[in-house]
Amino acid sequence: MRRLPSLTALRFFEESARHMSFNKSAAALCVTPGAVSRQIRLLEDALGTKLFDRDHKGIRLTRQGEELLQCLAQAFDSIERVTRSLSSAKPGERKRLTVTAPPTFASRWLSPRLGALMDAVPDIDLSVRTDAADDRHCSIRFGYEARADHRSELLFIERHVLVGAKKYAGLPVETLLERTPTLHVLHNDVRLTLWPNWLDAAGLPRACAENGIEFSTLDQAIHAARAGSGLAVVDRNMIVDDLHDGALVQLSPVESSGPYGYWLDIAPSHAGLDCVQAFAEWLRGEGAKAAQL
Repeated sequence: MRRLPSLTALRFFEESARHMSFNKSAAALCVTPGAVSRQIRLLEDALGTKLFDRDHKGIRLTRQGEELLQCLAQAFDSIERVTRSLSSAKPGERKRLTVTAPPTFASRWLSPRLGALMDAVPDIDLSVRTDAADDRHCSIRFGYEARADHRSELLFIERHVLVGAKKYAGLPVETLLERTPTLHVLHNDVRLTLWPNWLDAAGLPRACAENGIEFSTLDQAIHAARAGSGLAVVDRNMIVDDLHDGALVQLSPVESSGPYGYWLDIAPSHAGLDCVQAFAEWLRGEGAKAAQL
C-alpha cells in the first residue's frame, strides 16, 4: 500500500506554490484562506519539514518546498494529460481546439491560413477567440519575452516597414512626412515605439512623427493607411496580402525589427494533447515561412 500524504493537502500546496499566495489559491480552489493554511500545516506536520517561509511580505518556498513543487507539478501534469486523453478518446470524435489571439493577428495572419491549417490538422474543430477564454488550450500573445509559467516559444518577430496608399508611391519620404499625418498604434494606452524605431533605422529625426492619429489596434491603423488617411509603420507579416494586391505600398526599403513579436503559450497541462501538439507544429512551420518573406 502506498504511503502518501493527504492528496487534498498536496493539491492545496501545489496551488498555493503556483500563486505564491494563500488568498489567491483559496479563491482558485473555492475555499477560505483558513482552509488552505490548515491543509498546508497538516502537510508540513506529516512531512516533518517547513514548505513555506512566512513573513509580513507574504510567503515563499523553502528549499524542501521547491523540491516538492517540482515533483508535484510533473505528477499532476501527467495525471491531467492522461485523464483528458481518456475522457476525450471516443472513436471518430473530432477534438475542439480553443485558441486565443490578438484581434489583428487573428484577422490578418491566422484567418487567411485557416484553409492550410484544416488541411494539415483535419480532425479538429477550431475555436478562435480574441478574449481571454478560460477554456483555451493555447494562446498566441503579442509580447517581447517568454512567459515563465507556460511552455512559451517565439513564432516570429515583428518586421516594421513604412506603408501608405498607392497615391503616395514614388514621393520622397521626407516630403511625405512633412505633408501627411502619421498613424500610431496604442498598447496599454501607450504608443508602441514603431515610429521612433523605424525613424532611427532610417536616420530621420523622431520629431517627424510626434503628432498624428492614434488607434487602439494595428488593424485600425492599417485600414486608415489603405484609405489614404496617413502613413503607417506596420509589421510586414500582417500586410502581405495588402502589399501583394496594391492596397498598400511600401514607401521605403528601410525595415526595423522588434522588440515585440508573437509567442505561442501553452499551459503545461495542455502540452501533451495531440491537437495542441499538431497545431503548434503547424504554427512553427508557418512562422518559419513568414520569417523568409
